[in-house]
Amino acid sequence: MSLRLRLLVLFTVLVLVVAFAAAAVTVALRNVEANRSLVTQTLQPASVQSRALLVALIDQETGERGYLLAGDDRFLQPYRHGRREFADRLAELRGDFRGDPGMTAALDRVAAAADTWRRVGPMPEIRARQSGGARRAAALVASGRGKAAFDEVRARVADLQSLIDARAFAAQQRDVDDLRTLRDVILFSRATLIFLLVLGALLMRRWVLVPVQRLRSRMRAVADGRIEEEVLIDGPPEVAAVGRDAESMRRRIVTELEAARAATEALTQHSPVVSLLRSELTSHPRAEKNGLEVAGMVLSAEGVLAGDWWEAFRRPDGTTALVIADVSGHGAEAGLVAFAFKQRIIALLDSDLDLADAFELAARRPEDVERFLSCLVVVVDPEAQRLSWVNAGHPPALVVDRQHRDIVRELGPTGPLISAVTSGWVVATTLFGPDDMLVACTDGVLEARGPNGEEFGVTGLVEMMKGLDQWSPDEAVAECREAVRRFAIDVRRDDVTCVALALARDRDAAQPV
Repeated sequence: MSLRLRLLVLFTVLVLVVAFAAAAVTVALRNVEANRSLVTQTLQPASVQSRALLVALIDQETGERGYLLAGDDRFLQPYRHGRREFADRLAELRGDFRGDPGMTAALDRVAAAADTWRRVGPMPEIRARQSGGARRAAALVASGRGKAAFDEVRARVADLQSLIDARAFAAQQRDVDDLRTLRDVILFSRATLIFLLVLGALLMRRWVLVPVQRLRSRMRAVADGRIEEEVLIDGPPEVAAVGRDAESMRRRIVTELEAARAATEALTQHSPVVSLLRSELTSHPRAEKNGLEVAGMVLSAEGVLAGDWWEAFRRPDGTTALVIADVSGHGAEAGLVAFAFKQRIIALLDSDLDLADAFELAARRPEDVERFLSCLVVVVDPEAQRLSWVNAGHPPALVVDRQHRDIVRELGPTGPLISAVTSGWVVATTLFGPDDMLVACTDGVLEARGPNGEEFGVTGLVEMMKGLDQWSPDEAVAECREAVRRFAIDVRRDDVTCVALALARDRDAAQPV
């Protein structure tokens, strides 16, 4: 996963946590505010109104009793005022609890009980007293119907008051619970944010600081002169890309140093022929135009001249020939033999002769009877996706499948080494598909020895191919150079040559596997 995507995920998680905390805090605060508003603006005023209902009822009863005793209309003023006050308070309570079935039912019961009380108590008693029947009024009072009805009204008002008090208590409890929830959300959010910040710091250290520090230490090692140490590091793709760029720079430096070393040794050979031979033995591949990608390298063991050489070119029939040869020995003498053989075999392969005849003719005229050479000629037909080869005692080339790198085909010898007394080479063929890559090396690669005397061998070459990040000939050759350089205690013991070839692919196909 890229560093950008990792940071995006971390930032997204942080934003989600903050958003969740903000939403939870907002909801809790809204609930607290709603509960407090319900208590202070509705239930507490309703409790006052409920008690006012009882006061109004008592005023009515007091006024009625005074009138019944004295018969003076002035005593009816408290009764009439209490009746109006009762109606007003009841109307206000109905308005405050409109749409509340429970409270509306309680208010209806209070109103019904009050109407019943007035109908059976005050109204008939007052009419009896007004008509001059004091005894009849007293008899109505003594019947107890008015008192029972009044007690019922007081009971209904008490029920209403209890309902209001219960709701106020429940709202206060919800307020306490919401405050507790708000505190818990704030504490949890604070702990989560601290955890995410600490986690983010640790991840940034692991994702960025540690890989950059490793990259810095390896680049400093190269700057201090330890140029054989790789700069490649593990880490996020962006940091690893910086490491690959630094590794490419280191390899370029190593190549330039090798070239400088070779040029210095060439001066000791002090012959103007050296420059010409080097130019002639340097490969000039032209396979890209024929549907192939080719890359190769030659590291000479002495000076700038090597007994190894390779070349890739297009044949008249449209196929592409790849030639890699290794002359015994190294230096100027081996370079002269390699030059003569290269000119002859390229000229013959550039004719209409088939591969077997061309190779047979090229191998008949050894320039130095005391020297021998190995040679591998591969002819690739990109259209038919087939290749043919002649192997004259050369180390086997490998054909590796990109998707199944454990399955390796070897282009083994089809005849002996080329010398003054050998002959009898045959042509072999095999398939060569879009996912295949051919890797051919001289014995300078395969016979490179490590600290314990073990050889790099075909096993080392196969492991190198398995570890390729980019499936391309350029990458294969560069990795081969570095693998041998890391493995061998003396990479200059022999000429080192490696060539890789594959069918041309679009640029995306060479991306990391």
